[in-house]
Amino acid sequence: MAFRHLNELPLGDKVFRIEVASEDDREVTLTLTGWREGNSANPVASGKLRLPVEDVASLRIALNRALRALAIVADVSEPIPDRDVLRELYPGHGSPWVPQHEEELVRRFHDGDTIARIAARYGRTPDSVRTKLRELGHDPRRPEYCPPDGCLSWSRYASPTLLGAASNE
Repeated sequence: MAFRHLNELPLGDKVFRIEVASEDDREVTLTLTGWREGNSANPVASGKLRLPVEDVASLRIALNRALRALAIVADVSEPIPDRDVLRELYPGHGSPWVPQHEEELVRRFHDGDTIARIAARYGRTPDSVRTKLRELGHDPRRPEYCPPDGCLSWSRYASPTLLGAASNE
């Protein structure tokens, strides 16, 4: 099924065009172009991204994060919230934790389930799971709560194994 969605937005003396198109059901093309009004022959910005249609859902998240980063760079006070995107991916996002889930969360964590697997189980973001574990006194960053091969479920922190290997050198 071929489709083409075109949106032009005049901003000051510039015009920006966003086009999403597909000639078939396999690939989607996202084209961004910007030019000064009355001078479309000389673009001030342009780019094209082609991706398989099955990657569109994750691209939406990536683009939303890119827009938030651009808002920060441009010093815009209100970046585009990605709350709705998060709710699509994580149905439990923003919902309060119930005591039964809290108990099961701690049990699963200590039984060796990864943060990602626990997050998927409850429809939560991995950061939400980490935060709840810390609130319940089970910080996934602390070595005593990590499995012997390290806390690989939170890659921002070095595993105890890596820390031990570095200190022995």
